[in-house]
Amino acid sequence: MRKKDHELYTRWNGMMARCYYKSNSHYKYYGAKGIKVDERWHDFWNFVFDVDNHLLNGRLLYRKGFDLDKDIKGGNIYSLENCTVVSTKDNESESRKKQQKKLLVMIDEKSVEYDSLADASKKLNIPRSTIISCIKRGNQHKSGYYFKYSKFKG
Repeated sequence: MRKKDHELYTRWNGMMARCYYKSNSHYKYYGAKGIKVDERWHDFWNFVFDVDNHLLNGRLLYRKGFDLDKDIKGGNIYSLENCTVVSTKDNESESRKKQQKKLLVMIDEKSVEYDSLADASKKLNIPRSTIISCIKRGNQHKSGYYFKYSKFKG
């Protein structure tokens, strides 16, 4: 069988592309942040062998609705030792939580933390796009506010 015809090829190829191809739309979240694939898994057939024979619940990756996850065990590498199989629903939910950011709004000597950009925009009556522009440029808003993201801890 050619590897491109194998059921796991798309998953493997996507993992490799996210980690190593700058042209991939998700590279900025993976390869650019140092996420790698274990050298053994650079060979597609080693990946298949490990999924089929060693990865707990690896056979679920042949079904829709399941993903290979490296984050639960806290690593920056896709490997047999670091990966688990999770439902796509759970994986997406955890990903959203990780990406959620609080917004710190400062004026004079005071600061207030908002749960999200949307929350600050609504309460301060300042368009989201304006707040984003101020953050990107490091500018003070005409109201006197400065804005800064802080990672969500929750």
